[in-house]
Amino acid sequence: MSFADAFQYLTNNEIEAIHEASLYILEKLGVRVEDSEIRASLYELGGEITGDRVKIPAPIMEKVLTGVTREIEFVGRNGKQVHLKPGNTVTHATGGIPGIIDRRTGQKRNALLTDFINALRLMDHLDQLDMPCALFYPDDVPGQISQIRQFEHMLKYTRKPIYGPGVSSPQEAKYIAELFQLFSDQQNIKKEQYIGLLGISPESPLYFPQEITDTMKIIIKAGIPVVALSAPVVGISGPMTIAGSIGQMNAEILAFAVIAHTINPQTPVIYGSRQNYPNMKNGSSIWGLPEVGIGNVVASQLARRLGFLIDVYGLSCTSCTFDNQNGYEKAINGLLPVMGGANLISGFGSMANLMVASLEQLVIDNELFAMLRKAKKGVQVNRDTLALDIITNVIQEGGTFLEQEHTVRYLRQGEVFIPKLGFDHSYSEWEATGRKDIRMRAGEVVDNILSQDSVTDLPEEMEREIDLIIDKAYQELVLGK
Repeated sequence: MSFADAFQYLTNNEIEAIHEASLYILEKLGVRVEDSEIRASLYELGGEITGDRVKIPAPIMEKVLTGVTREIEFVGRNGKQVHLKPGNTVTHATGGIPGIIDRRTGQKRNALLTDFINALRLMDHLDQLDMPCALFYPDDVPGQISQIRQFEHMLKYTRKPIYGPGVSSPQEAKYIAELFQLFSDQQNIKKEQYIGLLGISPESPLYFPQEITDTMKIIIKAGIPVVALSAPVVGISGPMTIAGSIGQMNAEILAFAVIAHTINPQTPVIYGSRQNYPNMKNGSSIWGLPEVGIGNVVASQLARRLGFLIDVYGLSCTSCTFDNQNGYEKAINGLLPVMGGANLISGFGSMANLMVASLEQLVIDNELFAMLRKAKKGVQVNRDTLALDIITNVIQEGGTFLEQEHTVRYLRQGEVFIPKLGFDHSYSEWEATGRKDIRMRAGEVVDNILSQDSVTDLPEEMEREIDLIIDKAYQELVLGK
């Protein structure tokens, strides 16, 4: 058995206590829902309505939880499949970051659409990154259609399955749903497969504004897999304790799942853990604290208990540069949820509390996650790996372990991690090769990939259809026609 199979941060009783607290919140306090139509649907399901608050009794939750999606298969336009299921850990990049560390100057600036595209092209080649996300929020795209343009360019510039931008407005949601359907139809995606997913966030504490439920109606009616991204800030929009904030977050995600059930019970809903922790001196969220990893490993246990697939942050940091702090913060916050069985891990490319990203960081995180996957793999203990025959042969017959077939076979199977990016020679060799730090080596990888990458164009008919949808969105949302 591997360590990953056995890792449990809290006891079953402690996990159950958090879930019971969530059920109390839903049944006794309820959630605020502005949409009268949604409230009516929840009432028919057995909810209790008081003004714009809906109390959701436990029997409703039990019914909804029996239909939770436990496996989802995604497929990209290159045929690459990503299977989201218990036991699998799938990676994706951060989304919606406003700033970029410029490749040439090393200075922070606002990200542009060209940066967005280059990030997609780079992510397409990173072997540890399964689902590219809309890493940057491009400053040169009109805000009214930014999410639509992000999704459009993801369709055009990546061949992997897509983790789409977080959708927060029904006006943009309807065009994104059109693009999603167009792409699925043109690519002949099977009914049980999806080209990607989208995220939608309720507000903490326990609030579903009209704009969010209108967005949910469009995306969930369309059958697009959705991540319920609940993000209470500990001590500000949620309790100051980890257990309390996770209990509230769990209640918000459960309420999301119930609302989604009333809209379209067939649409897959993924548990999106985004509780975060503030610097109480200024109120800003800081994503490098160990509590990020701790909270997400607990959330992973809770989601497994309820039957959900779960998406968490992992490779996040507060560090604003390529330093030791960057590395140790990402390592601890990634390792805990990976070992705890999270199904989706975010954070690739992010720095500075999710306010800055860089192409070099994407490459560095790719190597880091290869190490995390190696850690999760565990250690095989059997007759062959114990190698008693090999030890006996070397001791009794002479020779070295280096010349044994057993050594070559296990080396080729990856028994010992071999870095693709990290330096693994002597100090003198490091000096002789230019004393390059991790950012310099990552930058060389970025330049090499982007210089050799060739974009595979979509079919002309699909390009025309996409352009028509984008033009229609621009006319309505930007020009107001």
